[in-house]
Amino acid sequence: MLDKFIEYMKNEGMAQNTYESYARDVKLFQKYYEDSYGEELETLTHSDISMYKTYLLNKNMVADTINRKLSSLKKYNQFLIEQNIQEDIVIKEKDFIKIQKPMVKKKLPSEKDINRLKHFTSKDEKNPKRDFCFIVLFTYGGFRESELTKLKVTDIRLEDRFINVIGKGNKFRQVVINDLMYGALYDYLKERREMNIKNPYLFIGQKNKNTLKPLNRNFCNRQLNKYKEICKIDGKLYPHILRDYFCSNALHNAGYTIEQVANQAGHSSLNTTRVYLHTEDEDLLTLSNKL
Repeated sequence: MLDKFIEYMKNEGMAQNTYESYARDVKLFQKYYEDSYGEELETLTHSDISMYKTYLLNKNMVADTINRKLSSLKKYNQFLIEQNIQEDIVIKEKDFIKIQKPMVKKKLPSEKDINRLKHFTSKDEKNPKRDFCFIVLFTYGGFRESELTKLKVTDIRLEDRFINVIGKGNKFRQVVINDLMYGALYDYLKERREMNIKNPYLFIGQKNKNTLKPLNRNFCNRQLNKYKEICKIDGKLYPHILRDYFCSNALHNAGYTIEQVANQAGHSSLNTTRVYLHTEDEDLLTLSNKL
């Protein structure tokens, strides 16, 4: 049944990390159910979900993790309905733990860090045009790593100044190409044409150069780990933090509205975007000391 559940989530366009995480959560619930009741799980009931939530709380599991597990089971509930195995959604909004969002945001790369990334990627010995383009799109386009690796050359509408993106949940959006992105894309696309690359995907490496497949998402982490060391960046550097940098930079420095950032980043809810309005640690400390 889990294999069918995974296929169901794939068909819904869920990201690989998400559907693998959901499948793990359901598998753990199945084991809990079998250990508790001595029978295999067939359908979900609200009482069983409530007892499972209590079990997780008693194990001192954090609220975010419990909510994710409930989300996984709710998706499984939807799958069971799709398969005509049960009729009703048994996990309600009230079952989720309400969490107050923190007012202090995570530590983002500084402008100096970003400038060092741009500087050293553009000087790379092997793939300077590709790597510079990669960093610039991440930093100023607000892409998810899965979106960036799956971009095709045909998605780039250079002269029209936008990129077509199929994002989370198969949602379509268009990301604006600013001047820096334009220059990086122009140079990289020109290099690609000269190399006569047949692969339709924008970013290519040695392993997918002569195939029709996109780069593995791990490519993003490998690149950032490489340049984090070269640039001597002290803080964390991973794909989503560059997406966070874009959202925060757009709101605080470029003057975007919340709606514009949500549109460019592909947020389904404005509440997701509002997180980036939060103040820096130092700002909140200053205010606190005025009490």
